[in-house]
Amino acid sequence: MANKLLPTGLLTLDKELDGGLLPGSLVYLMADPMTMGEIFLYQFIQQRQSYYINTERKPEYILNNLKQFGFEISGIKFIDIHEKYYENVSKLLDRGELRDYRVLDFFIKQLEIIEVKEINLIVDTITFFQHLEVKRSNFRELIDKLYDTVKRTEGLGFLYGIKDENRSLLENEVINICDAVFDISLIKKADKTTTELTIPKARDRPIHGNVLKFKIEGGIIMDTSREIA
Repeated sequence: MANKLLPTGLLTLDKELDGGLLPGSLVYLMADPMTMGEIFLYQFIQQRQSYYINTERKPEYILNNLKQFGFEISGIKFIDIHEKYYENVSKLLDRGELRDYRVLDFFIKQLEIIEVKEINLIVDTITFFQHLEVKRSNFRELIDKLYDTVKRTEGLGFLYGIKDENRSLLENEVINICDAVFDISLIKKADKTTTELTIPKARDRPIHGNVLKFKIEGGIIMDTSREIA
């Protein structure tokens, strides 16, 4: 069992990782917002039961996107941070820092009750939590709890972060904790624009350094041997 690997569900990506990721791996998926990087999350969901932590959009909108791409949705359980954060926004006592601490506490408690093994834990987005007005130690507690949950459930965790030109110290600390990093970039050239994925970090996995170009057509199409038109 020590050599068991969990596939991501993307054959080219799994090949780059020599078969997949070790159970309990926490991955930071950093993406240019113009690349539609969330579709990688949709692909990962197809591989195993998934807990999807939604922060930016309501579950029904995410499910609509999944259906439009023809993805299966039966294995998804939402931890609805979006609703928890915005449902009482009109109440004065739920504004500002108090609301931020409450949603962080809610999320940590939800993580503590997950008992299912070999799941995907999808956080869309971790950037949302980085911008909460909470003490740094509280945010670090959340990351520690995420890391522990993924290890405990022996599945895979994917933290989706919106890429910025200047990474904050807080983001770098998250990257340092994570077992692997998938970097999704938009490359602009004179005659066209391409999207590509690289793996700058993979703890306990090989790093071959290949550039995985991809396009989106009813899902993700990846290619390492030639540029995708």
